[in-house]
Amino acid sequence: MAAVATASAADLAYIQKHPHAVVKAQKPRLKVLKRNYDKNLPVNTVAPAVTGTATVGQVQTCAPGTWLNAPTFTYLWKRRGRGDAGITGATTATYTLAAVDSGYQVECEVIAANAGGSVVAKSNAVTVP
Repeated sequence: MAAVATASAADLAYIQKHPHAVVKAQKPRLKVLKRNYDKNLPVNTVAPAVTGTATVGQVQTCAPGTWLNAPTFTYLWKRRGRGDAGITGATTATYTLAAVDSGYQVECEVIAANAGGSVVAKSNAVTVP
């Protein structure tokens, strides 16, 4: 799932003027969410978010976002641009940025699981100077 973006004034004006186009554009996403909800899979309604100062040595925290169908969470931190593989040992809601992260973007994947199965949602990425 992509990071959550904020809507500009122009975006909001377009949405108000063309609500049917916006609903039509969202139909595929809404269909997937409904299917997952009907199957009792976790459904992400607010994306995960990484917070903290993006500097080597600082702790980043991954909030799981908002979910339906009562999931439990596991976490996987990733470094974009290095094969996007998981960072070894970084599997909790917090991660301390290391020197190896410098020059890369770091993000968190939240794996939400319940009896129906599991779903992955990605957080925003932070750039480490």
